Amino acid sequence: MARSGITKREVQAARLALLKAGHHPSIDAIRIHLGNTGSKSTISRLVKEIEDEEGGGGGQAPRTTVSEQLQTLVNNLAARLELESQERFDVLKEGHAAELKRLTEARDKALAESQASMRQAEARQVEAADAKAAALRVQGELNALRLEHAQTTGQLTTQVTALQEQLAAAKAHAAELGKQHEHAHQALEHFRAASKEQRDREARQHEQQLQYLQREVATATEALASKQGELRTALQEKVDALGLLTAARAERRQLDEQLRGLKTAGERLAVQNQLVDDLRAHVLQAVQQYETLQSRAEALERRNGELERLLAAAEAAAQTQADVVKGVLERIGQPPANKSKGKAASTG
Repeated sequence: MARSGITKREVQAARLALLKAGHHPSIDAIRIHLGNTGSKSTISRLVKEIEDEEGGGGGQAPRTTVSEQLQTLVNNLAARLELESQERFDVLKEGHAAELKRLTEARDKALAESQASMRQAEARQVEAADAKAAALRVQGELNALRLEHAQTTGQLTTQVTALQEQLAAAKAHAAELGKQHEHAHQALEHFRAASKEQRDREARQHEQQLQYLQREVATATEALASKQGELRTALQEKVDALGLLTAARAERRQLDEQLRGLKTAGERLAVQNQLVDDLRAHVLQAVQQYETLQSRAEALERRNGELERLLAAAEAAAQTQADVVKGVLERIGQPPANKSKGKAASTG
């Protein structure tokens, strides 16, 4: 909604703004710049007065007093000061808004990265915990296998020792049987030698004794064959025990390889823990960057407040200067007719 009237100072400020923007300060352009406020006749009259004061109007300009020229100069300076202050404030305000937007976006981005890093760190911690639990489980299985291997090795060692003792006993028994066979053979030879002298007289007795000795030899031979079979069985059991021992050694090598694999898994776990520490350091750095951006945003807010205070001080200084000039004009005795003329011009 348009206001009821406009002042000469407002028309002069609009005219200066159009000239500074490179536009022609026509009546319609000035009225549009003022927000379609004021009648065209009032704007035209005020523009003519401004042009007359600046020496740009047609015909001879009316003579003015020093106080009127000083008043006009003060009005022009006040209008220009207000316009330049407003433009500078707008530029600073736009720059501050752009900087604040950029810092806000940077803060949001840093916060998102920090949250992503924290989620990744939590995932790494879960993986590390799983790997640690798996390592503990495998270590327990390895300890159980080691205990079982130790028990199996002890049992095999005991069996091998018993078999070796049985083999030694079988060898000793076989040696004893050999000695008995040799003694029997020597006795037989001796009997044959003696029987040649007593063949006729002890033929039947010799025959009986020979059959007896042959049976004894057959029995000893069968016993020797049985012991040799037992020896072969003991040797086969020894071979089987050696096979079991070889299998146990292979199993032990496999367990050693698993242990080396567990050591490698432990090294990978240490690398993952280092990665978790690096992610924590990255999160701390992101938090520090966020705090730095927050401090900078607060500094910009304080700077904006200082600029607003400076603008208010400039406006207050301009108003004070205008009041001082007004007081000077009143002290030098400005004619009443000129005052009434100024009032008429200000009401439009």
